[in-house]
Amino acid sequence: MIYTAPRPAFAFLLSEGNGEISRDELTLKTSATVYAVGTLVMSEIAAGAATGKFVRVTQTLVDTDTGHIADYAIVSEETDATAADALAPVISWLATVKSRELVLDASITPSEAAALLKKQFVRIR
Repeated sequence: MIYTAPRPAFAFLLSEGNGEISRDELTLKTSATVYAVGTLVMSEIAAGAATGKFVRVTQTLVDTDTGHIADYAIVSEETDATAADALAPVISWLATVKSRELVLDASITPSEAAALLKKQFVRIR
């Protein structure tokens, strides 16, 4: 039997702003699967406004954000939102992260993720 250790919290993080300026706690929307460390999420947009919940980034959701009002973040600790919405620690501002440690939907490339996170002053290396 092979044991696969879970990803440590903040494994994707290279650097962050002073104090806790880069960190936040957001509500992740109920999902069929657990949000892994490094998952790229965006604010859910409904009727042209943010709902206050965050969901996994997909190209379809990015394309529907025609007003470019969505905010983006990276989940910092594995978070189980399979039964209900869940609060999760995230990096949402002023940081540098490792590209290879991000968990992206198959429809999003690392370069597209970099462009989305640039709005939050998060750089991907």
